[in-house]
Amino acid sequence: MKSHHPLDRWLSTLFHYIEKAVLVGVGALALVGIGQLIQSIYQHGQVKLEDLLLMFIFIEIMAMANVYFVRRSVPFTYPMFIAVTALSRLIVLQGKNIAPENLLYESGAILLVSLAILIIRFSQRYSAAAIETEETEDEKHE
Repeated sequence: MKSHHPLDRWLSTLFHYIEKAVLVGVGALALVGIGQLIQSIYQHGQVKLEDLLLMFIFIEIMAMANVYFVRRSVPFTYPMFIAVTALSRLIVLQGKNIAPENLLYESGAILLVSLAILIIRFSQRYSAAAIETEETEDEKHE
């Protein structure tokens, strides 16, 4: 439903461009983060698993911003993938001195988020397939 009021159209256009600018900023800041991470790796002379996981988080953030520009929406699962990577990084950073119950909680959180991703993906696939089946059957009856 389009608004015909000039102020509504102007505000909608303004927010549209602000949204684009913020997304470009998010992508740029993720790229800066990757650059800083590479510089840190170079200075220390070693690559650690936590560095790679942080780099994946930055890459996933950039991909999420890119997907928004391509599709005009972000699938709900993208932030969930980032959460799984962040939780994995947390486990790696804590090392061997972590309380065992904390490790169970964090790994349980990863399992829950992963199951949620599977459920969302299957429900989207099932609902899309059901809609296509209904459309095909409607065409046959015409």
